[in-house]
Amino acid sequence: MGSRSPTFSDSSQENPKPLLDYILSNSPIVLFSADETGLMNFASGKALDMLGLDSSAFIGTNFVQHEWNAEFREEDGSVRSLEQTEALRLVLSGKEISAEAVFLGRYFAVRISPAIGEDGKVRGLVGVSLDITDRKIAEDILEKRTVDFHTLIGALPVIVFSISPEGRIILADGKGLERLKINPKEIVGKTIFERAGNRPEVMEAFSKALQGEESIYHTNQNDLLLETRMYPRPGKNGRIQEILGIVYDISDRKEYESKIKQNEEKYRSLFQNNPQIMFVFDRTSLKILAVNQTALLAYGYSEDEFIGKLVSELRPEEDQAYLYQAIRNLKEGPNSFPEMRHLKKDGNIMYLDIVSSPIKFQNTDAVLVSGTDVSERVRITRENRFNMEVISQVNDAIIALDGDMNITYYNASASKMYEVEEGECLGKHYTSLFKEDWISEENYKEAMEDWKDLGASKRELIHTLRSGRKITIESNFKKINAEGYLVPGLIMVNRDISEKIESRKSLEEALLGLAKTNKELEQFAYIASHDLQEPLRTIASYLQLLERKFSDEIKPEMREFIQVSVEAAKRQQGLIESLLSYSRVGSDSVKKSKGDPNLILDEVRKDLSSVIQETKTNLVLEGPFPEVYADQDQIRRLFSNLISNGIKFRSSSRSPEIRIKVKHIPGANVFSVSDNGIGMDPKYFDRIFIIFQKLHTRSEYPGTGIGLSICKKIVENHGGRIWVQSSIGKGSEFFFSLPEV
Repeated sequence: MGSRSPTFSDSSQENPKPLLDYILSNSPIVLFSADETGLMNFASGKALDMLGLDSSAFIGTNFVQHEWNAEFREEDGSVRSLEQTEALRLVLSGKEISAEAVFLGRYFAVRISPAIGEDGKVRGLVGVSLDITDRKIAEDILEKRTVDFHTLIGALPVIVFSISPEGRIILADGKGLERLKINPKEIVGKTIFERAGNRPEVMEAFSKALQGEESIYHTNQNDLLLETRMYPRPGKNGRIQEILGIVYDISDRKEYESKIKQNEEKYRSLFQNNPQIMFVFDRTSLKILAVNQTALLAYGYSEDEFIGKLVSELRPEEDQAYLYQAIRNLKEGPNSFPEMRHLKKDGNIMYLDIVSSPIKFQNTDAVLVSGTDVSERVRITRENRFNMEVISQVNDAIIALDGDMNITYYNASASKMYEVEEGECLGKHYTSLFKEDWISEENYKEAMEDWKDLGASKRELIHTLRSGRKITIESNFKKINAEGYLVPGLIMVNRDISEKIESRKSLEEALLGLAKTNKELEQFAYIASHDLQEPLRTIASYLQLLERKFSDEIKPEMREFIQVSVEAAKRQQGLIESLLSYSRVGSDSVKKSKGDPNLILDEVRKDLSSVIQETKTNLVLEGPFPEVYADQDQIRRLFSNLISNGIKFRSSSRSPEIRIKVKHIPGANVFSVSDNGIGMDPKYFDRIFIIFQKLHTRSEYPGTGIGLSICKKIVENHGGRIWVQSSIGKGSEFFFSLPEV
């Protein structure tokens, strides 16, 4: 690293004189001492050489004879000026003093301390003086500059200050001091460290300024909000010579900014929480810049998904050309676009009434879009339009009247029915459609009572048209409380039933004839069944008598012929009785009442007890069963037929088992009767309910084939239906429904 100065040899640690000589010869200071009387006995230093003097100029002179101003800092921190003799006395009493001296046109800062002897007593004084001429010149310049600054900024409501790099406040001026009630003398000369107190932001700003950075901080003082800015002022050598600063009272500005912020927050809140769909997009790039919550909910996007999206992406592809044209043609102020189609995230369409306004947003030409979802209105309008179209095509005459009975609407069918042009009678009284109308007194009275009590009625009228042609109409009219009308209007649906009246007369005549024919048929059926059975009984009886009387003479083959003839007669008699029984199960014979199926089934069990015991049938009732509103005798016969049917068609390989249960469905109860018998092929499911239709021969299973036909008729008489499910060899399950009570 190079050779060291011989003055700073290792031996200097043992003898400090070479080091002291080096300091005195290289630093602009003067080191001196004096005895107890103030007589100077030593003086040395480079500052003497700079003045062209040597120590002999001082040695032997008295300390108090030289021109200098002494200051003493009291224990409370205050500073007071001293006379030379008092200064000497204080030093000799063990105090330190500071002084400033002028010698040969140069300024020196002097520090004087007591010289303590080996016995601990004060034996004189020692002092060191530093040449501060340059600093004093700078202070003079600064003082002049301060006067200029004071003139310039005296009227401004600010505080201007200057701080030395060491942190001492050199200047503080400005009208702002008055507003803060601060005396500049209380500040100038103090250090920023003293002024900062416990405010770290002050020291942070000062530190940045020393590093060459501009800095800013805010403080509150005397109920005022202050903004302080510090600017570093570098010298020619690049080092920071001073820190310039300015303090602004920004209370009013902050209040204004606060109001602006409050307004911004208010408008932002209005934007975000507005029930209208709102978003902003860049007019050039078409990118969306802002969006509120209502829009996000309506479109189904998150905010991150919506911001940055092109506004054209919110419109169907076929509508985008219109969108671009509309954006180009936007005028200042609101621009309205009704029922615009917009795309949601899920691809569904919604209709919006749009109001677009050109605005400045974030220093960008933008467009504010405000929209109202009118999808429901569009749907209702279209439905109404469709409904009106449908109404116009209805064959009945539909006529709407206001509270004054004036016509507000009638459809095409009304025009045709009343032989008037479409629109011809709008605004005119209802009676303009015809020449006169007729209703019987009784019908009129009933119609008025219905109108008063129900607000609606249905009556038959006769209208005489303008042409003189009479038509009979069925009029349904209902009271309508239309908005804006004090008196309710009405809607009429009139149907021309002239042909219906003729048909009704013909039908009534036919019904009378049919009733007469049914009576005759009933009498015929009774007479026929009685008269048909009587010869059969006679034939069977005489054949049996013939067999008994000529028993010994009848050959075996003749006996067989007689037996076949008797059986045929009895079978024919059974068929006639079955037919008579089937004819008696008619809808007009049903006598309904509330009944308990649990009791009915107990009675059926007793009726069939012999056959149940004989066949060892297990009859299982999975009740309880709900009440039925039915003809109790017919329901008893229904269960009896189905149980007997299950026992008859039992399997030879197992004991018969019959299960009866019920299941509730809306509006009805479905009963089921299942067995484990021989079952049947599904292709016969419809056939078994037809009268006299049998799947087996008489030798296999006796019977006339009418039992299930009667079951079907009983169920249908009660408004239900019957059906079957079955598998060959596994059994069958019959279901029938009865309306719930």
